[in-house]
Formats: sequence, C-alpha cells, structure tokens
Amino acid sequence: MASSDFVRDILTKWDLSQWIKNFEEEEIDEEGFLLLEEKEFINLIPKIGPRTKFAHKHKLLKEQNKHSNVDENFEVATTSTASINAAKSSSGNSIPSTSVDKLLSEKRKHEVANANMPRKKQKSRDASINLPPMFVSEQKAEVRKIMQRVRGKLDGMPSTKLTNFLRSKIDVLDEDRKEMVGVFGKTGAGKSSLINAILGKTKLLPSGNQGACTSVMIQVEANMINEKYIAEIEFITVQDWKDELWSILRVKSGEEEEDEDKEIDVEDGDDDDHDKIKALYGKEGHGKNVEELMDKKLFEIPEFYSSCKKKIFCDTAEELSKKIACYVLSDSNSDTFERMYWPLVKCLTVKVPNCKDLLEHVVLVDLPGNGDCNKSRDTMWKSFVGNCSVVWIVSDISRAISEKESWEILDSTVSLIGPGGECRSISFICTKTDDIEESAKDNARSIILTRNEITKKKVREKFNKQKDVKKHFSDADGFFKVFTVSSKKYNMEKQSELDEKAEEWLNALYDTEIPHLQEVLRNLNDHHTRTSDYISGVDGILSLIQAARNTTDSKEEVCKVLKQRLEHNLKSIVHYMEKPYNAFDQCLSKGVQQSEDSCDTLMSEVWKSCGGQYGIVRCLCENNGIYKPKGKKKKRKEINVNESLASCMRTCIDEEFTYFFPNDKCGPIRKKIEDFTLDTNSLVEKHKSVSLHLKFLNTEEKRLKTQLIRDLLDKKKQIYFTLPDSIKNSMHVSYTNASNNKGKGSLQRMKDELHLNIKKANIFRKAKQDMMDGLTRLKDHMVMQLRYKLEESIRMSLQTPNSLFLPDVTEDYNKIKDLMARSCVIPVTTILDPQANRV
Repeated sequence: MASSDFVRDILTKWDLSQWIKNFEEEEIDEEGFLLLEEKEFINLIPKIGPRTKFAHKHKLLKEQNKHSNVDENFEVATTSTASINAAKSSSGNSIPSTSVDKLLSEKRKHEVANANMPRKKQKSRDASINLPPMFVSEQKAEVRKIMQRVRGKLDGMPSTKLTNFLRSKIDVLDEDRKEMVGVFGKTGAGKSSLINAILGKTKLLPSGNQGACTSVMIQVEANMINEKYIAEIEFITVQDWKDELWSILRVKSGEEEEDEDKEIDVEDGDDDDHDKIKALYGKEGHGKNVEELMDKKLFEIPEFYSSCKKKIFCDTAEELSKKIACYVLSDSNSDTFERMYWPLVKCLTVKVPNCKDLLEHVVLVDLPGNGDCNKSRDTMWKSFVGNCSVVWIVSDISRAISEKESWEILDSTVSLIGPGGECRSISFICTKTDDIEESAKDNARSIILTRNEITKKKVREKFNKQKDVKKHFSDADGFFKVFTVSSKKYNMEKQSELDEKAEEWLNALYDTEIPHLQEVLRNLNDHHTRTSDYISGVDGILSLIQAARNTTDSKEEVCKVLKQRLEHNLKSIVHYMEKPYNAFDQCLSKGVQQSEDSCDTLMSEVWKSCGGQYGIVRCLCENNGIYKPKGKKKKRKEINVNESLASCMRTCIDEEFTYFFPNDKCGPIRKKIEDFTLDTNSLVEKHKSVSLHLKFLNTEEKRLKTQLIRDLLDKKKQIYFTLPDSIKNSMHVSYTNASNNKGKGSLQRMKDELHLNIKKANIFRKAKQDMMDGLTRLKDHMVMQLRYKLEESIRMSLQTPNSLFLPDVTEDYNKIKDLMARSCVIPVTTILDPQANRV
C-alpha cells in the first residue's frame, strides 16, 4: 500500500474522510502519520468532536503498532463501536450492565492477545525497539541465567586480581535505579482510584468514603518474584513515637511566662495530635501520660517494637486492600473502636504482580502534599520528592482551577523537585470527568469533552503564571501536560446506572486519558534500552574472558594510546569545570553582600510569620529553625529560618544553577560527561587482535558514564541545599541556647540570641564557601571515577597476563551474540566497515 493510500484508507475507516485533504496538503505519509503528536491534531482536524475521536483511535493505533501489523490495528480501532452496535441491535435500545462489562472485558482480552503476538520481521536494523515487552523481559531473563552460570564458574576458581575483577563486574550488572513518579493531591481527589485504574487493579489501594491518611507515604511497585500481592510496612522508631507523644502532651502556649512542662488532656491539643491519639488508643488514651501510652499491651504490632518491617502476603488485590486499610486510612466505618496504626507508619510499599510492562523499573509514590512533623517521616518524604523524575498533581476536575491546595503543593515543592531534585515532567491530572448532573446524561459525551477541553486550557494558563515554578525549568516542549481521566473506564462500579444511553456513556468513558498515563509509565519503564544496556554489558564481560584466554599478541601500543586519550579528556573536564566554579563564585559573592545587608529585614519577616506567638518561636528553636504547622494551624505556611536567610544567595545563583544543572534537558556538565570517550572503535581496524579487549573497554566506558550522570544528579541536589544546610549548622548552637530560655521575657531573649549569632558567626560567608567546596568535590569525583575505573579496566584487559585457567565461555559468548543479532543490538567495535559503523 502506498503511503498516501495508507492515510486515506485509515481516515476513511475511521469515518474522518472529510479531513483527508488536510493530511495530503501537509504531505503526511505512513511514517509521518504514526509520528504525529497530539499538539499537531488541531491544525489537521480543527473541530473538537472529530479531533477527539481521531486522537483516541490514533493512540490505539500507535499502541497496537508496537505489537501487531497495521491491518490488525484497523480491527482494534473499530472493535469497540462495532461490538457495541451489535450488542445494541441484538438486545433492543438498552445494554444490560453485564453486556457492557462483557464488552469491556473482551476488548481488554483482545488488547492483551495482540500485546503478546510477535511482530512480522522488520527490515529496519533498529526494529528491536518494537519488540513486545514480554519478549524483552524473557530475553533479559535468559541472559541473566547465562551470567549466573558464568559467575558460578568463576566462584569455583582461585581468586586472582582478574577473577575478582570479573566477579565485581558481573555483580554490578543488575544494579538498577528505578524511576519514581510522585503522585500528589488533596484527600478525596481520587489518587487511589487513579492508581488502581492505571494498574488495572480496581481494589488495590483503599479508597472511597474513608479518608486516606495524609501522613502515610505509599510506594507501588512490581512484584517480579511471584504472583502474590505483598505489602511491606516500615514503622517509625519507638523513640520517635515516644518523642512525638511528649510533644503532643506538652503545652504550646502563646504566653511567655507559661510553664512549658505542664501536661494537658489530649482533647485540648491540635486536631492532628488528637486524631493520632484517638486512632491508636481510642478512649483508653484519655488522660494517660507518655509512659502509660507507651505500654506494649496497647499495641498489637510486634514489628513496631522489634524495629523491623511488617510483611503481608495475599492472593488478591482486594484481600491486600482490606489488610492494609488500618495502616493507611484515618478512621474506619465501624461504630465500634478499631485500632488504626497510621500514626506509627513511616512508609508502606505495595508490590503488585503481573505489571512488568508498567512498573518493572518504575515506582509510583502516593505522597502527602508537604512534609511531616515527625523527623524521620519528613526526611523520607523529602528524599522521595527529590527523587521523582515525574510529578503528577491530582485534582477533581470541578475544582482544578479554584482549589488552592493543588497549586500550593506545586509551589511548596518546586525547590525539591526542581533544582533540588530531578523532575523532568509535571502533569496536572483532572479526575472524575464522568461526574455530571443526572439531567445531562442525554448529552454526556459532548458535555464531558467540552469541559475537558476548557479545563485543560485554563490549567495551562494558570501554570504559565506560576513564575516561581517556571524559573527553575526550561520551556521544553511537553514538560507540563494536562490529562483528564475517568477511573470508570476500568472500574465501572455504577453499571446499574447505565440506561438506554449506555453506548454514549461508554464512548465518553473511553475518552479518558488513562491510556496516556499508562504510556508515560511504559516510556519510563523503557524495557528495550535497559535490556540492551544489560546485554551489551554482558557481551563486554564475556568478550574480556574470551580475550584473556586466547590473545597472546603485544598490547602495549594500544594501552599507551588509551592512557594518553584518558589524560587528555580528564584535563578537558578539569578545565571546563572552572566555568561553573567562577560563575558561582561571582554570584555567591553578590549574594553574601545582599544577605548581610538585609538579614535584619529577613528576620523581621520571620517574626512576622510567627505572629508574635511564643510557642511557634520556641518550636523554631527546638527544631533547628523549622516550624511545621499542624492541626487547626495547617492553614499557616511552614516557617524555615534557614531557607529565609539563604533566600538572597539562592536568588543570585538560580539562573546559573538552572543553566549548569537542568533537569529537563542535557546541561553543559552532563554533556561534558557524555562527550568523554576513549574512542576505542577507531583502534579496532589497526589492532584486530585486541578487538575483544576494546569491546570490553567500550562497554565499561558507557556504563561508567551512565553512572556518572546518575551521580551528577545526586550531587547537584546536595549542592543546591548546601546554603540552608550550612546556615542551619552554623546556627545550631544558637538555636539550642535560645530554646533553653523560659519564663517571662523569654520570647525576646530567644530572638536576641538568634540575631546575635547571625552577626557574629559569618554564616553567609561560610555558606558560600561550603557551596564552592561542593562544586570542587563534584569535579574531583568525576575526574577520580573516570581515571580510577578506566585505568583499572585498561590494566585488567590489556596489562594482565592471559589466563588459560579462566572458564571456557565460548558457548555462552555465542549465545549472547545470537541474542544481540535477533534483537538488533549491534555489538560495538566488531563492525569493521566504517560505513556500517555509522548505524
């Protein structure tokens, strides 16, 4: 079929033939059709109704194209409507709930069948990117078995420098840093239902009328071991809970002369504190002191006192959901007291079977909107947020624009996900799109689609006004996205509501963008790249073993050339790192001066935020300059003295920091790492006898650069938070001394203590030096890792005597070559044709 015929035929099949001319004028052929992005649809199909229909079917076509040929896609794209019409014809104008459920079930079965169907052979040499994920996983499993066998052979040999080196290289092959997706949103926004729908597990995370606890962090990842649903519950320490009880029972009075050691009835405390006592102890907690509340008889969790994780194993998602409810929900529906353990939970991890396609290398994290007053939970929360490469903010579509909490979450976490994190994408997800008035059901689909379009536009407009957020990220295409979803696509709990308008409802539900979110996870999962990298690493190791057994030629000339190239590249990195160092030095000097000139103003703003309340100032001093509101005071913003004092210096470096350490594109320092190369390929033609050694060095260089880019992300986070962390350390003694003030006049004495330390301790100059030291450590780490690791690899591969005592891996080596050929993973350094080497 000609390319133009392809586009014409498919638009005709989709009842969109009136738009064929637009596609022809834009010269869109078969390849261009499949590469079309959603933003381009509006120019091709200007009307919303047909465009939405096209977008849905185009998405299906692209998904199915990964697993089946084009003709099969036509069938999938038209199955839903045809099946519904057939069902309607055979049963009158109404479709029973069971029929609708059957149609959905059959469609999902058809999609699964196609997903496991092998593709026809492709002529393209890079066809491996279209292999089904199941095939890729099986391929990796096969290679892993080969390496386990090789590792076993090496373990049976005497330890030498070479055998120890080879063992260490095999051991790091499986190291895998998972991508983290942070899911934020107000309680009741539909986060749990959204996650359940995306995973196709309708009753996995507890949701519904029961309020989800805002303190518990929930990780959802794949169970790669067996078919069980597993929950792992990590608790705060016993000492943490004891300290929290002391804090709950102690008066936080606004009167300066109040006795801080006085205890009160828990009923008079903050809402959060009262809820914690009520959840754990019920009426038994009334009037008890800390020691009485810590009595082991009041707990039924031995893991809490033994400081180990509690594990729950279930056969079904629904069973697991019921068993974890008491650890994540704030209360029960029962009239009788049921002990709820969420105040003790630090983090809960749910492992789900049969979801490799979405979660093998990805973790979904349901996160509270801000940190927690408990220090260990707060530390973990900040770590999770900082590690999120993708952020989803979930809001009910009816409140997406007006609800402040969703936008405050974005504003309050921007430093953690931006310069202090690694976020590359932010998505605003509007839920409950099918929630419309009963009287509007007659025109449901049109109403839903129109509201979705309007909401998306308004959300984008509001995001573009978030100056504090946008300054930390580039305007890269696709960085911010808006999705509208209905979880009912996969969980039609209200099937009894479907009447004669069932077809219209069903079509409306299929417009949900949950499949788009699933595709986001699949792209993050990236089976093909990860498997390709793994197999390439295996190929390198086996090449070195083969070379060490067989090569006898001299390797000194190659070794000399590689060492010269290594030194040249390292000097280039050292020279380049002077640029960020000098830029930061200049900006920070300016920031220090501004901070010293305005520190009184900065502290005045802090005291103003405290509202003159003794309890808040005392809390600041006791917690190293940080006050986190809770209970009835949650409407207050968090107060952080260290961040306030660092604000002038932060402002001065923000632009340079975003330039040198961007999240959403390749920055200059990362590019310097990527450009580093020993160029082993160029030596193969002249030194064919050591081609296997060079192949190993090529794969080692690639693996090392990947790790250094990972290190760069981690270290840039540390560098960004150097300023407030340094100030906190400089102020630590002052905070402690200030918190010891009691009695009348103690509020002013606490303020005076902090002001005096700021003036005397040169905290701003020290903060600058600490950040500069962080940049120096980054440079030293890059240079040291490249020099040490590559010198070791060169020495082991080219300067170690050959050993016939190494295991014979010829059969394994040939299997890997065969696998690489089948999956079109082109082995490095083995293609001697210069033209072919460009592939």
